[in-house]
Amino acid sequence: MLRFLNKYLILCWLFVAATSFAETAPSKAELYNECPTCGTKYSYDIKFCGKDGGKLVETQQSSMCPKCNQKGVPGEIFCRTDGEKLVTVEEAEVNEQKLLEDRQKALEHFREGNTFLDSEDYGKALEEYKKAIELYENIPRLQYNIGLLYGKIGKHKDAIKHLRNYCQLSPNAEDVDGIITKIAILQGILDKKNRLIKKYEKRDKVMTKALPGIKERCDMVFVPAGEFMMGIDDMKREQRPSHKVHVDAFYIDKCEVTNAQYYEFLDYINKTKDHSKCREDEPINKDHRPHNWEQDYYNHPEFPVVRVDWYDASAYAAWVGKRLPTEAEWEKAARGTDERKWPWGGEWDPSKYNFGDPVPVGSHEEGKSPYGCYDMAGSVAEWCADWANMNYYEKSPKRNPKGPEKGDKKIIRGGSRFIPDGLSLRSTARKAMRPDIGNISVGFRCVK
Repeated sequence: MLRFLNKYLILCWLFVAATSFAETAPSKAELYNECPTCGTKYSYDIKFCGKDGGKLVETQQSSMCPKCNQKGVPGEIFCRTDGEKLVTVEEAEVNEQKLLEDRQKALEHFREGNTFLDSEDYGKALEEYKKAIELYENIPRLQYNIGLLYGKIGKHKDAIKHLRNYCQLSPNAEDVDGIITKIAILQGILDKKNRLIKKYEKRDKVMTKALPGIKERCDMVFVPAGEFMMGIDDMKREQRPSHKVHVDAFYIDKCEVTNAQYYEFLDYINKTKDHSKCREDEPINKDHRPHNWEQDYYNHPEFPVVRVDWYDASAYAAWVGKRLPTEAEWEKAARGTDERKWPWGGEWDPSKYNFGDPVPVGSHEEGKSPYGCYDMAGSVAEWCADWANMNYYEKSPKRNPKGPEKGDKKIIRGGSRFIPDGLSLRSTARKAMRPDIGNISVGFRCVK
Protein backbone atom coordinates (compact mmCIF):
# COMPACT_ATOMS: atom_id res chain seq x y z
CA MET A 1 0.00 0.00 0.00
CA LEU A 2 2.79 2.46 0.86
CA ARG A 3 4.69 1.55 -2.28
CA PHE A 4 1.61 2.27 -4.40
CA LEU A 5 1.12 5.66 -2.67
CA ASN A 6 4.73 6.67 -3.38
CA LYS A 7 4.33 5.85 -7.06
CA TYR A 8 1.13 7.92 -7.18
CA LEU A 9 2.86 10.94 -5.59
CA ILE A 10 5.77 10.70 -8.04
CA LEU A 11 3.38 10.63 -11.02
CA CYS A 12 1.48 13.66 -9.71
CA TRP A 13 4.74 15.57 -9.24
CA LEU A 14 5.85 14.73 -12.78
CA PHE A 15 2.49 15.86 -14.21
CA VAL A 16 2.60 19.19 -12.34
CA ALA A 17 6.18 19.74 -13.44
CA ALA A 18 5.27 19.02 -17.04
CA THR A 19 2.32 21.38 -16.81
CA SER A 20 4.45 24.16 -15.35
CA PHE A 21 7.11 23.64 -17.99
CA ALA A 22 4.47 23.68 -20.75
CA GLU A 23 3.08 27.00 -19.48
CA THR A 24 6.46 28.72 -19.28
CA ALA A 25 8.67 27.12 -21.89
CA PRO A 26 7.26 26.33 -25.36
CA SER A 27 9.57 24.54 -27.75
CA LYS A 28 12.38 26.39 -29.49
CA ALA A 29 10.53 26.11 -32.78
CA GLU A 30 7.68 28.14 -31.25
CA LEU A 31 5.40 25.14 -31.64
CA TYR A 32 2.93 24.57 -28.86
CA ASN A 33 -0.56 23.31 -28.20
CA GLU A 34 -3.20 25.54 -26.70
CA CYS A 35 -6.47 24.97 -24.86
CA PRO A 36 -9.30 26.48 -26.92
CA THR A 37 -11.31 27.03 -23.73
CA CYS A 38 -8.92 28.67 -21.27
CA GLY A 39 -6.02 29.56 -23.58
CA THR A 40 -3.34 27.76 -21.51
CA LYS A 41 -0.29 26.86 -23.58
CA TYR A 42 1.37 23.43 -23.41
CA SER A 43 4.31 21.69 -24.98
CA TYR A 44 3.37 20.43 -28.42
CA ASP A 45 3.58 16.77 -27.22
CA ILE A 46 0.75 17.22 -24.65
CA LYS A 47 -2.73 16.63 -26.07
CA PHE A 48 -5.15 17.53 -23.25
CA CYS A 49 -5.49 20.52 -20.88
CA GLY A 50 -4.46 19.83 -17.30
CA LYS A 51 -7.02 22.34 -15.96
CA ASP A 52 -10.24 21.39 -17.72
CA GLY A 53 -9.37 18.27 -19.68
CA GLY A 54 -10.19 19.88 -23.04
CA LYS A 55 -8.47 18.63 -26.15
CA LEU A 56 -5.61 20.93 -27.15
CA VAL A 57 -5.23 22.45 -30.61
CA GLU A 58 -2.00 22.97 -32.48
CA THR A 59 -0.82 26.49 -33.21
CA GLN A 60 2.47 27.96 -34.19
CA GLN A 61 2.04 31.67 -33.65
CA SER A 62 -0.66 33.98 -32.31
CA SER A 63 -3.27 34.92 -34.92
CA MET A 64 -5.13 38.18 -35.30
CA CYS A 65 -7.80 39.81 -37.49
CA PRO A 66 -6.27 42.11 -40.11
CA LYS A 67 -9.40 44.25 -40.09
CA CYS A 68 -10.26 44.82 -36.41
CA ASN A 69 -6.85 43.73 -34.97
CA GLN A 70 -8.47 41.52 -32.33
CA LYS A 71 -6.57 38.41 -31.26
CA GLY A 72 -7.86 35.27 -32.92
CA VAL A 73 -9.43 32.41 -31.01
CA PRO A 74 -7.11 29.32 -31.16
CA GLY A 75 -8.23 26.76 -33.68
CA GLU A 76 -10.44 29.17 -35.66
CA ILE A 77 -9.74 30.44 -39.16
CA PHE A 78 -12.04 33.46 -39.32
CA CYS A 79 -12.63 36.37 -36.94
CA ARG A 80 -15.77 36.04 -34.86
CA THR A 81 -16.40 39.80 -35.03
CA ASP A 82 -16.27 40.59 -38.75
CA GLY A 83 -15.61 37.29 -40.53
CA GLU A 84 -12.17 38.24 -41.85
CA LYS A 85 -9.63 35.45 -42.31
CA LEU A 86 -7.13 35.42 -39.44
CA VAL A 87 -3.41 35.98 -40.05
CA THR A 88 -0.28 35.73 -37.94
CA VAL A 89 1.16 38.82 -36.33
CA GLU A 90 4.03 38.80 -38.81
CA GLU A 91 1.60 38.52 -41.74
CA ALA A 92 -0.43 41.39 -40.30
CA GLU A 93 2.66 43.59 -40.21
CA VAL A 94 3.43 42.75 -43.85
CA ASN A 95 -0.19 43.44 -44.81
CA GLU A 96 -0.10 46.78 -43.00
CA GLN A 97 2.95 47.85 -44.96
CA LYS A 98 1.35 46.80 -48.26
CA LEU A 99 -1.82 48.64 -47.27
CA LEU A 100 0.15 51.85 -46.80
CA GLU A 101 1.81 51.40 -50.17
CA ASP A 102 -1.52 50.67 -51.86
CA ARG A 103 -3.08 53.74 -50.27
CA GLN A 104 -0.32 55.93 -51.66
CA LYS A 105 -0.81 54.48 -55.16
CA ALA A 106 -4.57 54.90 -54.83
CA LEU A 107 -4.12 58.59 -53.99
CA GLU A 108 -2.05 59.04 -57.13
CA HIS A 109 -4.80 57.51 -59.28
CA PHE A 110 -7.37 59.60 -57.41
CA ARG A 111 -5.53 62.84 -58.20
CA GLU A 112 -5.14 61.80 -61.83
CA GLY A 113 -8.86 61.04 -62.02
CA ASN A 114 -9.67 64.49 -60.62
CA THR A 115 -7.63 66.07 -63.42
CA PHE A 116 -9.65 64.20 -66.05
CA LEU A 117 -12.89 65.06 -64.25
CA ASP A 118 -12.05 68.78 -64.35
CA SER A 119 -11.55 68.53 -68.11
CA GLU A 120 -14.86 66.59 -68.41
CA ASP A 121 -13.12 63.49 -69.77
CA TYR A 122 -15.45 61.22 -67.81
CA GLY A 123 -14.25 57.97 -69.34
CA LYS A 124 -10.63 58.41 -68.27
CA ALA A 125 -11.65 59.87 -64.91
CA LEU A 126 -13.75 56.79 -64.16
CA GLU A 127 -10.90 54.52 -65.22
CA GLU A 128 -8.51 56.19 -62.75
CA TYR A 129 -11.06 56.16 -59.92
CA LYS A 130 -11.67 52.45 -60.45
CA LYS A 131 -7.93 51.76 -60.18
CA ALA A 132 -7.83 53.72 -56.94
CA ILE A 133 -10.83 51.83 -55.52
CA GLU A 134 -9.18 48.48 -56.29
CA LEU A 135 -6.04 49.51 -54.38
CA TYR A 136 -7.59 51.26 -51.38
CA GLU A 137 -11.27 52.00 -51.09
CA ASN A 138 -11.39 53.77 -47.72
CA ILE A 139 -10.66 57.26 -49.04
CA PRO A 140 -13.81 59.34 -48.39
CA ARG A 141 -13.37 61.88 -51.19
CA LEU A 142 -12.62 59.09 -53.65
CA GLN A 143 -15.97 57.48 -52.84
CA TYR A 144 -17.63 60.89 -53.09
CA ASN A 145 -16.13 61.79 -56.47
CA ILE A 146 -16.75 58.43 -58.14
CA GLY A 147 -20.30 58.50 -56.79
CA LEU A 148 -20.98 61.89 -58.35
CA LEU A 149 -19.36 60.78 -61.60
CA TYR A 150 -21.56 57.70 -61.82
CA GLY A 151 -24.55 59.97 -61.27
CA LYS A 152 -23.45 62.21 -64.16
CA ILE A 153 -23.25 59.31 -66.61
CA GLY A 154 -26.58 57.82 -65.54
CA LYS A 155 -25.37 54.79 -63.55
CA HIS A 156 -27.54 55.49 -60.56
CA LYS A 157 -27.08 52.18 -58.74
CA ASP A 158 -23.28 52.60 -58.67
CA ALA A 159 -23.66 56.26 -57.68
CA ILE A 160 -25.81 55.33 -54.68
CA LYS A 161 -23.36 52.64 -53.54
CA HIS A 162 -20.34 54.94 -53.52
CA LEU A 163 -22.15 57.91 -51.98
CA ARG A 164 -23.33 55.64 -49.17
CA ASN A 165 -19.73 54.53 -48.67
CA TYR A 166 -18.74 58.17 -48.37
CA CYS A 167 -21.35 58.76 -45.65
CA GLN A 168 -20.11 55.72 -43.72
CA LEU A 169 -16.48 56.82 -43.96
CA SER A 170 -17.26 60.45 -43.04
CA PRO A 171 -20.41 60.38 -40.89
CA ASN A 172 -19.64 63.78 -39.36
CA ALA A 173 -18.84 65.62 -42.59
CA GLU A 174 -20.74 68.88 -43.11
CA ASP A 175 -22.18 67.77 -46.45
CA VAL A 176 -23.53 64.40 -45.28
CA ASP A 177 -27.14 65.64 -45.03
CA GLY A 178 -26.99 66.94 -48.59
CA ILE A 179 -25.50 63.68 -49.83
CA ILE A 180 -28.24 61.68 -48.09
CA THR A 181 -30.83 63.84 -49.89
CA LYS A 182 -29.06 63.24 -53.21
CA ILE A 183 -29.02 59.49 -52.53
CA ALA A 184 -32.79 59.61 -51.97
CA ILE A 185 -33.28 61.43 -55.31
CA LEU A 186 -31.07 58.93 -57.14
CA GLN A 187 -32.94 56.05 -55.52
CA GLY A 188 -36.21 57.49 -56.82
CA ILE A 189 -34.76 57.69 -60.33
CA LEU A 190 -33.43 54.13 -60.03
CA ASP A 191 -36.79 52.82 -58.82
CA LYS A 192 -38.53 54.44 -61.79
CA LYS A 193 -35.91 52.99 -64.13
CA ASN A 194 -36.40 49.52 -62.65
CA ARG A 195 -40.15 49.80 -63.09
CA LEU A 196 -39.61 50.70 -66.74
CA ILE A 197 -37.24 47.77 -67.18
CA LYS A 198 -39.91 45.40 -65.86
CA LYS A 199 -42.43 47.07 -68.12
CA TYR A 200 -40.14 46.66 -71.12
CA GLU A 201 -39.53 43.01 -70.23
CA LYS A 202 -43.29 42.49 -70.31
CA ARG A 203 -43.48 44.47 -73.57
CA ASP A 204 -40.75 42.29 -75.07
CA LYS A 205 -42.77 39.14 -74.42
CA VAL A 206 -45.91 40.68 -75.92
CA MET A 207 -44.12 41.94 -79.02
CA THR A 208 -42.14 38.76 -79.60
CA LYS A 209 -45.29 36.65 -79.40
CA ALA A 210 -47.32 38.88 -81.72
CA LEU A 211 -44.63 39.61 -84.33
CA PRO A 212 -44.83 36.45 -86.52
CA GLY A 213 -48.56 36.80 -87.02
CA ILE A 214 -48.28 40.53 -87.80
CA LYS A 215 -45.55 39.93 -90.36
CA GLU A 216 -47.64 37.26 -92.06
CA ARG A 217 -50.74 39.47 -92.19
CA CYS A 218 -48.93 42.71 -93.05
CA ASP A 219 -47.09 41.55 -96.15
CA MET A 220 -46.70 43.58 -99.36
CA VAL A 221 -48.97 44.06 -102.37
CA PHE A 222 -47.95 44.59 -106.00
CA VAL A 223 -48.68 47.79 -107.89
CA PRO A 224 -48.06 47.29 -111.66
CA ALA A 225 -46.28 49.80 -113.84
CA GLY A 226 -48.39 52.27 -115.71
CA GLU A 227 -49.98 55.71 -115.81
CA PHE A 228 -52.49 57.26 -113.43
CA MET A 229 -53.91 60.70 -112.86
CA MET A 230 -52.10 62.43 -109.98
CA GLY A 231 -53.59 65.47 -108.23
CA ILE A 232 -57.00 67.08 -108.72
CA ASP A 233 -58.16 70.37 -110.21
CA ASP A 234 -61.06 71.34 -107.97
CA MET A 235 -59.19 71.32 -104.65
CA LYS A 236 -56.44 73.35 -102.94
CA ARG A 237 -53.59 74.85 -104.92
CA GLU A 238 -51.02 72.27 -103.78
CA GLN A 239 -53.17 69.50 -105.30
CA ARG A 240 -53.39 71.19 -108.70
CA PRO A 241 -53.18 70.55 -111.56
CA SER A 242 -54.37 67.05 -112.23
CA HIS A 243 -51.67 65.49 -114.37
CA LYS A 244 -50.83 62.13 -115.89
CA VAL A 245 -47.82 60.33 -114.36
CA HIS A 246 -46.14 57.05 -115.25
CA VAL A 247 -44.83 55.04 -112.27
CA ASP A 248 -42.70 51.91 -112.55
CA ALA A 249 -43.92 48.73 -110.87
CA PHE A 250 -43.31 48.40 -107.11
CA TYR A 251 -44.39 46.57 -104.00
CA ILE A 252 -45.88 48.44 -101.05
CA ASP A 253 -46.70 47.39 -97.49
CA LYS A 254 -50.30 46.32 -97.13
CA CYS A 255 -50.41 47.93 -93.67
CA GLU A 256 -48.64 50.70 -91.82
CA VAL A 257 -45.57 49.64 -89.83
CA THR A 258 -46.71 48.48 -86.40
CA ASN A 259 -45.30 48.87 -82.89
CA ALA A 260 -44.19 45.22 -82.91
CA GLN A 261 -42.31 45.56 -86.18
CA TYR A 262 -40.64 48.77 -85.09
CA TYR A 263 -39.83 47.25 -81.69
CA GLU A 264 -37.84 44.53 -83.45
CA PHE A 265 -35.79 47.24 -85.19
CA LEU A 266 -35.19 49.13 -81.95
CA ASP A 267 -34.16 45.95 -80.16
CA TYR A 268 -31.59 45.29 -82.87
CA ILE A 269 -30.20 48.84 -82.71
CA ASN A 270 -30.03 48.72 -78.92
CA LYS A 271 -28.18 45.39 -78.84
CA THR A 272 -25.78 45.91 -81.75
CA LYS A 273 -25.37 49.72 -82.01
CA ASP A 274 -25.33 49.06 -85.76
CA HIS A 275 -26.40 52.23 -87.59
CA SER A 276 -24.97 51.17 -90.93
CA LYS A 277 -28.40 51.31 -92.60
CA CYS A 278 -29.18 54.77 -91.23
CA ARG A 279 -28.86 57.93 -93.28
CA GLU A 280 -25.54 59.71 -93.00
CA ASP A 281 -27.29 63.06 -92.60
CA GLU A 282 -29.53 62.01 -89.70
CA PRO A 283 -29.23 64.04 -86.45
CA ILE A 284 -26.35 62.95 -84.21
CA ASN A 285 -26.83 60.56 -81.29
CA LYS A 286 -30.14 59.18 -82.56
CA ASP A 287 -31.29 55.96 -80.94
CA HIS A 288 -34.48 55.95 -83.10
CA ARG A 289 -36.84 55.57 -80.14
CA PRO A 290 -40.17 57.37 -80.63
CA HIS A 291 -40.90 60.21 -78.25
CA ASN A 292 -42.70 58.94 -75.10
CA TRP A 293 -41.71 55.35 -75.95
CA GLU A 294 -42.56 54.34 -72.37
CA GLN A 295 -46.27 55.14 -72.79
CA ASP A 296 -48.88 52.39 -72.84
CA TYR A 297 -49.71 53.01 -76.51
CA TYR A 298 -46.51 51.20 -77.48
CA ASN A 299 -47.52 48.09 -75.55
CA HIS A 300 -50.08 47.33 -78.27
CA PRO A 301 -48.24 45.36 -80.95
CA GLU A 302 -50.80 45.91 -83.73
CA PHE A 303 -51.14 49.69 -83.39
CA PRO A 304 -49.29 51.73 -86.05
CA VAL A 305 -46.03 53.13 -84.68
CA VAL A 306 -46.18 56.91 -84.21
CA ARG A 307 -43.95 59.80 -83.13
CA VAL A 308 -41.21 58.57 -85.45
CA ASP A 309 -39.51 61.28 -87.47
CA TRP A 310 -38.56 60.95 -91.13
CA TYR A 311 -35.02 59.78 -90.30
CA ASP A 312 -36.42 57.04 -88.04
CA ALA A 313 -38.76 55.86 -90.77
CA SER A 314 -35.97 55.89 -93.38
CA ALA A 315 -33.65 53.94 -91.08
CA TYR A 316 -36.28 51.26 -90.41
CA ALA A 317 -37.13 50.96 -94.11
CA ALA A 318 -33.46 50.47 -95.06
CA TRP A 319 -33.02 47.97 -92.22
CA VAL A 320 -35.77 45.72 -93.64
CA GLY A 321 -34.42 46.10 -97.19
CA LYS A 322 -37.03 48.61 -98.34
CA ARG A 323 -37.44 52.39 -98.62
CA LEU A 324 -40.05 55.08 -98.12
CA PRO A 325 -42.48 55.57 -101.02
CA THR A 326 -42.29 58.52 -103.35
CA GLU A 327 -45.31 60.78 -103.26
CA ALA A 328 -46.38 59.46 -106.67
CA GLU A 329 -46.06 55.82 -105.60
CA TRP A 330 -48.09 56.49 -102.47
CA GLU A 331 -50.88 58.23 -104.35
CA LYS A 332 -51.13 55.55 -107.04
CA ALA A 333 -51.32 52.82 -104.36
CA ALA A 334 -54.07 54.79 -102.60
CA ARG A 335 -56.37 55.79 -105.50
CA GLY A 336 -55.53 53.44 -108.36
CA THR A 337 -56.11 54.41 -111.97
CA ASP A 338 -59.79 55.42 -111.80
CA GLU A 339 -59.23 58.82 -110.14
CA ARG A 340 -61.15 57.87 -107.01
CA LYS A 341 -61.25 60.45 -104.23
CA TRP A 342 -60.71 58.08 -101.31
CA PRO A 343 -59.06 54.66 -101.20
CA TRP A 344 -62.43 52.89 -101.16
CA GLY A 345 -64.06 54.93 -103.94
CA GLY A 346 -65.71 58.19 -104.90
CA GLU A 347 -68.26 58.49 -102.07
CA TRP A 348 -67.36 59.75 -98.61
CA ASP A 349 -68.04 57.14 -95.90
CA PRO A 350 -66.68 57.80 -92.35
CA SER A 351 -67.27 54.16 -91.37
CA LYS A 352 -64.49 53.05 -93.68
CA TYR A 353 -61.54 54.67 -91.89
CA ASN A 354 -60.09 54.82 -88.39
CA PHE A 355 -61.22 58.02 -86.66
CA GLY A 356 -60.87 58.61 -82.91
CA ASP A 357 -59.28 55.98 -80.70
CA PRO A 358 -56.46 53.91 -82.20
CA VAL A 359 -57.21 50.43 -83.52
CA PRO A 360 -55.01 47.64 -84.93
CA VAL A 361 -53.84 48.21 -88.50
CA GLY A 362 -56.05 46.67 -91.16
CA SER A 363 -59.21 46.90 -89.07
CA HIS A 364 -61.31 48.52 -91.81
CA GLU A 365 -61.68 45.90 -94.51
CA GLU A 366 -64.03 48.01 -96.63
CA GLY A 367 -61.61 50.93 -96.58
CA LYS A 368 -58.93 49.19 -98.65
CA SER A 369 -57.39 50.77 -101.72
CA PRO A 370 -57.70 49.19 -105.21
CA TYR A 371 -54.47 47.28 -104.66
CA GLY A 372 -55.39 46.04 -101.17
CA CYS A 373 -53.65 48.63 -98.96
CA TYR A 374 -55.29 49.34 -95.61
CA ASP A 375 -55.58 52.65 -93.72
CA MET A 376 -54.45 54.99 -96.50
CA ALA A 377 -57.01 57.40 -95.12
CA GLY A 378 -57.21 57.97 -91.38
CA SER A 379 -55.30 55.93 -88.79
CA VAL A 380 -51.95 57.77 -89.15
CA ALA A 381 -50.54 60.06 -91.81
CA GLU A 382 -47.50 58.59 -93.53
CA TRP A 383 -44.02 59.86 -94.37
CA CYS A 384 -42.99 59.93 -98.03
CA ALA A 385 -39.48 60.15 -99.44
CA ASP A 386 -39.98 63.51 -101.20
CA TRP A 387 -38.94 66.95 -100.10
CA ALA A 388 -41.98 69.23 -100.02
CA ASN A 389 -42.80 71.88 -102.61
CA MET A 390 -46.48 72.80 -102.77
CA ASN A 391 -46.07 74.10 -106.35
CA TYR A 392 -44.21 71.00 -107.54
CA TYR A 393 -47.07 69.71 -109.72
CA GLU A 394 -46.68 72.67 -112.07
CA LYS A 395 -43.29 71.33 -113.20
CA SER A 396 -43.42 67.68 -112.09
CA PRO A 397 -41.79 65.11 -114.42
CA LYS A 398 -44.21 62.83 -116.22
CA ARG A 399 -42.28 59.69 -115.32
CA ASN A 400 -41.40 58.55 -111.77
CA PRO A 401 -41.37 61.99 -110.11
CA LYS A 402 -39.30 62.08 -106.92
CA GLY A 403 -39.93 65.61 -105.72
CA PRO A 404 -37.46 68.50 -105.34
CA GLU A 405 -33.77 67.80 -104.76
CA LYS A 406 -33.83 69.64 -101.44
CA GLY A 407 -36.11 71.46 -99.04
CA ASP A 408 -36.98 72.17 -95.42
CA LYS A 409 -39.89 69.74 -95.01
CA LYS A 410 -40.91 66.27 -96.13
CA ILE A 411 -44.26 65.24 -97.60
CA ILE A 412 -46.78 63.32 -95.48
CA ARG A 413 -49.92 61.76 -96.96
CA GLY A 414 -53.14 60.07 -95.84
CA GLY A 415 -54.49 62.22 -93.01
CA SER A 416 -54.93 60.62 -89.58
CA ARG A 417 -57.46 59.40 -87.01
CA PHE A 418 -57.65 62.96 -85.64
CA ILE A 419 -59.21 64.35 -88.84
CA PRO A 420 -63.02 64.21 -89.06
CA ASP A 421 -63.61 65.79 -92.48
CA GLY A 422 -63.43 63.99 -95.79
CA LEU A 423 -61.68 66.76 -97.73
CA SER A 424 -58.48 66.50 -95.69
CA LEU A 425 -58.54 62.71 -96.05
CA ARG A 426 -58.70 62.62 -99.84
CA SER A 427 -55.97 60.57 -101.50
CA THR A 428 -54.77 63.73 -103.25
CA ALA A 429 -54.36 65.75 -100.04
CA ARG A 430 -50.78 66.88 -99.33
CA LYS A 431 -49.17 68.04 -96.12
CA ALA A 432 -45.56 68.71 -95.10
CA MET A 433 -43.57 68.50 -91.88
CA ARG A 434 -39.97 68.96 -90.80
CA PRO A 435 -38.09 65.64 -91.07
CA ASP A 436 -36.70 65.83 -87.53
CA ILE A 437 -40.12 66.02 -85.87
CA GLY A 438 -42.09 63.01 -84.63
CA ASN A 439 -45.84 63.50 -84.32
CA ILE A 440 -48.54 61.44 -82.59
CA SER A 441 -50.53 61.45 -85.84
CA VAL A 442 -47.71 60.37 -88.20
CA GLY A 443 -46.36 56.90 -89.00
CA PHE A 444 -45.25 55.27 -92.26
CA ARG A 445 -45.26 52.27 -94.59
CA CYS A 446 -42.51 51.02 -96.93
CA VAL A 447 -42.04 50.09 -100.58
CA LYS A 448 -39.52 48.21 -102.71
